[in-house]
Parts: sequence; C-alpha cells; structure tokens
Amino acid sequence: MTHQLLFVSGSQRRESHNQRLLNYLSQQLDGHCVIDILMPADVGLPLFDQDLEDQPDITDRLEKLHQRINACDGIVIATPEYNGQLPPYLKNLVDWVSRLPRIDSRFSNPFFARPVLLCSASTGWSGGALAIPHARALFGYLGSIVAGDTICLPYADEAWDGEGYVFEPGFDAQLRTTALQFLTLCAALPRMALTGTVA
Repeated sequence: MTHQLLFVSGSQRRESHNQRLLNYLSQQLDGHCVIDILMPADVGLPLFDQDLEDQPDITDRLEKLHQRINACDGIVIATPEYNGQLPPYLKNLVDWVSRLPRIDSRFSNPFFARPVLLCSASTGWSGGALAIPHARALFGYLGSIVAGDTICLPYADEAWDGEGYVFEPGFDAQLRTTALQFLTLCAALPRMALTGTVA
C-alpha cells in the first residue's frame, strides 16, 4: 500500500527556507510515498473571524482543505518562528480547518489521530526550535499523534547553494532517517475514519 503525506509550510514567503526544507525532504522520500504539498495559494483564507463562516467561498476552501488533510496518512509541518511563536499564517490555517466541524456537522476533526512531524528552518542558531513546543501543544490539543523526533535546521541560508541544500553527511543521514521513521509510524497506524473510529 502506498502511503500519502501532506507537506505544509508555515511560511508564505516565496523564498521560504521552510518550503525549501520540505522540498528537500520530499526528495529524500521520493519513491517511498506520495507527497501532496499544500501551497499558500491553495489556502487563501482571511484572518479567522466567525462572522465569515457562512460565506460560500470560505466554506468551499475549508472543505477542499479538509479533504486533502483527511486523505493523507500523516502531515509534515515546516514552520518558521516569529518572536519565538508560530507564524499567524499557520495558526490561522489550523484555526479555520478545525472550525469546519462546528460549521458543518458532516465533517469531523481531520487532525484527530493524524501523525504529525514537526520541522523548522531558520537563519539563526536555534533552527526555529523555539516554535516547536508551541506547534506540539497546538496539534496535541487537536488530537494529532505528534512524533517525538523533530527536524530543526539552523543557519539555513548558509546551507543553501542557490539550487538546493547541501549538508554534512551525518546531518543529511539524520534528516533522511527521521523522515523515513515518520513514514514508518504513519504506515503502522490504522487509517482513522471521520468518526474517529478505526476504519
């Protein structure tokens, strides 16, 4: 059985180090699974506001996002840290999608029992590590199965050669091992039905 992962960047920037990290990880997993990359243009949601919940264009986008999350066996999040916190774009995306079950009872929480691998890249020494505990708390609250291992890439700009990331062999092997172990976790868990029961 071929498993599918959803890759989500917490950055909207065109030259995002976190999007580049996701692209790198997708190369490491090439041939091992199907990867769906959620781009910011696919999201297009306003700042969360319950007064907008009945707008058809909003609910249509939410249903499409819900479908893509629900179709995957696991989610790989790569997010920057802004002042030691998660970026508003990522939090807003999660807030909107998690709200859909309250808007329409046909839908359930798509994050529930979904494995999540947390990653971060930054140009500083921390590699975005300060945002990881906040992301872990957020997805844990939603019922996701957050992997114990994380990927943090410090000084991401120095590892970028203009075409791709170039890492030391040991770090490169560590990233590949973490990605493959996460895929193993996804494969070991049963696909959950929308009701939250084992399919």
